Amino acid sequence: MSSSTTSSIEREIELGGNAMIERVKRDIEVVNEYLKSPNNSDDDNAFYQHQKSQLRQEESQLRRLKLLVMQRTPPPPPTPSIPVKQQVANTLFLEEMRKEIAAIFQEALTKTNRATPQKSPSSFGAGELRRLERLGHVHSPDEEGKGEAVLTNEQARSLLQLETEHQMVAFLTPFLAALFQCNGASSNRVLVNSEAYKWLKTSNDENSAAYNQNPDMFICHKSIYKKRDPFDAREDDKLLQMRRSTDVFGQLSNWDLRRFLYLVLDAKKDIDDSAFGQTINYGAHLSLGENSPITVRLVLFDRESFWLVQTVKGTASSVRKCRWVDGGSKSRLEKFMLQDPVIEILDKACFELGLVPEVDGYLGGGAFGLVFKVCDQNGAALALKIVLDVHDKVAELQRQMAITNEAQRKCPHLIVGVEENSFRKFDKLGAVLLFSEVGNHYSSLSKKAIFDSLQELHDNNIAHGSARVDNVVCVNGEAKWIDLQRAFLWNTGGSVSELGKRDYRDLMESIKRSQYFD
Repeated sequence: MSSSTTSSIEREIELGGNAMIERVKRDIEVVNEYLKSPNNSDDDNAFYQHQKSQLRQEESQLRRLKLLVMQRTPPPPPTPSIPVKQQVANTLFLEEMRKEIAAIFQEALTKTNRATPQKSPSSFGAGELRRLERLGHVHSPDEEGKGEAVLTNEQARSLLQLETEHQMVAFLTPFLAALFQCNGASSNRVLVNSEAYKWLKTSNDENSAAYNQNPDMFICHKSIYKKRDPFDAREDDKLLQMRRSTDVFGQLSNWDLRRFLYLVLDAKKDIDDSAFGQTINYGAHLSLGENSPITVRLVLFDRESFWLVQTVKGTASSVRKCRWVDGGSKSRLEKFMLQDPVIEILDKACFELGLVPEVDGYLGGGAFGLVFKVCDQNGAALALKIVLDVHDKVAELQRQMAITNEAQRKCPHLIVGVEENSFRKFDKLGAVLLFSEVGNHYSSLSKKAIFDSLQELHDNNIAHGSARVDNVVCVNGEAKWIDLQRAFLWNTGGSVSELGKRDYRDLMESIKRSQYFD
C-alpha cells in the first residue's frame, strides 16, 4: 500500500479522534462555568463535579482509542512498484479500513450519546417548569372537580403520616393496582415495584453500568417484565406489614420493550424542582435511541399530590397537578395511561385463540415483527408472532405462513411449523401467526449440526433466504429453522446453488459475530 494511502487513513483517524476529544473538552468547560455560579446548592455542585469526573474519564478513553486505531493502520510496502491487482486490493482495503474507523468512532459517539452537559436536576426542573408555565402547559389541581377521588380524606391522612418513600409505594400499591386493574389472576396488566432494580438505561453503552436508574414503579403487560424477589425490608417493620402477597417486584425484561410501557411512576416525600427534573430525565432516557417511544407518560407523586407528566421526544410537553383527594382525580389518573397497538394485538389474539401470555415471554423481534411465548389450554408452549398493519407486513406474514407450511411438509424435522387456523388479522391494527414450538437458544447446538441442517434444506430444494444463526432454535436437541418469509422452494428440478451460497455466507458471517461460538 502506498504511503499516501496510509497517510490518508492516518489523517482520517487524526481528524475524527481530535473532533471527539475537542467536544469533550468543550463540555468540561461548560461544567466549569456551571461550577462558578454562586447560586449553586451543595447538591448542584456535587452533581457538576460528578459530571466533570465522568467527562475526564471519557477524554482519557478517547485518547487511548485514537492511539489504538492508529496502531492498526498498515505500514507502506518497501517498493513503490505496485501491480494493478495489488492497487485494486489496496483500494478495497482502504475502503474497508475507512468503514472500520468510522464504525469504531461511531461506537464511541453512540456510547456517550449525550448533548452538552445538562444542569443539575434541581436547576433543570425549575427551568422546565417555568417554560411550561409560560406556554400554559401546567394545569393546577381542580379543587372543585367532580367525580371519584383516588383516596378518601381518611386514606390521605394515613399517607401523610408515612416516613419513607418505600412506605408510600407500599401504601399506594393496592389503590393503584385496583385503579389500573393490575396484578389480578385474570389480568395481563401488572403494576411492578422496581425500587431496588436498576433497569432504566442512560446511555447506549452495552454494559450493565448503562442501566443505572430505577424509577419506583411501572405498569406494563406481564409478558415484558422480569420477575424479581422482593427487596430486603427487614429493617422496616412497618413496610413489611404493608406488603401483600399480590405485590409484584421486577424490572423491564428487555430495553427494546420500553415503548410498550403503559406508565412510569416515581415517589418522593415532597415534590420539588429536583424531583421534577429527574422525572423529565426519565422520559428523555426512555426516548433515547432506536425502538424508543415518541411519547412517554410519567407520574411523579408525593404524600399529598401527584403530577401527570408527559414528555414528547424526550422533552417535557405538559404537566397536570392533582391531589389524591380531588374530585375526578381517579378518572384523570386512569385515562393518563398509554397502550401500544402491539400489546393490544397480543391481548386480542390470546383471547381469540384461547392462549395465555407468559410472564417475561418476549422471545425476540426486529423490523418485521415481534414474537412472544404463550401457552395453549393444555399448557404447551407456543410462539406468537405479531406484525403491525404497515408496509405490507400483514401480506408478508401470510406469505411466511404459506411457505412455512410447504417447507414443513418437505422437512418436518427441520422447520418449526405453524398451528392450523392460527392466522388472525385485526383491522387497522395488524395480524398474528402461531408457531407450534418455541425451542431453546441455538447456543446448545454445535456449528456442525447447524450447517448440516442447512445442507439438508438445500438438498430438499429449500433456500432459507435469511440463514442467520438467530433463525435457528434447538428443539429436542435438534436444529430447526424459523422465519422463512424470504425462503425459496422448488418442487421438482431446479437448483439452489447460488441461493445456497448466499445462505452459507450469511450463516458463516452470523456465527463469526455470535458470542456463543469460538
